[in-house]
Amino acid sequence: MRASLSAGQVALEIMRTSSHRVDRLALLSATQGGLPPAVETAIHQAIATIQQGNFEQYLEAVFPSYVAPGRVQDKMLKSCFIEMAHAVGMDAGLRQMRALLAIRRSFTNLNQILCPTVVIGGREDRRTTPTAHQALAQQIPGSELEMVDDAGHFSPLEQPGVVTSLLQRWMTA
Repeated sequence: MRASLSAGQVALEIMRTSSHRVDRLALLSATQGGLPPAVETAIHQAIATIQQGNFEQYLEAVFPSYVAPGRVQDKMLKSCFIEMAHAVGMDAGLRQMRALLAIRRSFTNLNQILCPTVVIGGREDRRTTPTAHQALAQQIPGSELEMVDDAGHFSPLEQPGVVTSLLQRWMTA
């Protein structure tokens, strides 16, 4: 299995190269490109930990940073997180981390995205912060910003009903 970039980064690259083929764009837990220094540092630490053979310890340690603080003890959510990580695999996860580190700057064409766009993020996301979501939405003309309460980076898993409702409303608008 191959992994390269986050879905948001892939979507923004598609918009850069083929925006004429896109009717609507939904960006979940996405940034305008590049990494905040704290996230870059965390990714470097994650790579080092995993390369030392500590994949399971990494997953245990990092889970709380991906979810809202009130969901850290949610055993089903944690199990889903760990199962997803194992399904993707350690090697693919490392490739994705390295690919994210390779994005050195923001996408420059965001103001040229003209299709209906929604940016959805968790209000308690510590990886792609609400400030990052706001910055992304401000760069895309006419985009909608939707912040999901009681959710971190995995808002579709933490608040599936809310995210589904937002996407349904946006798709039928």
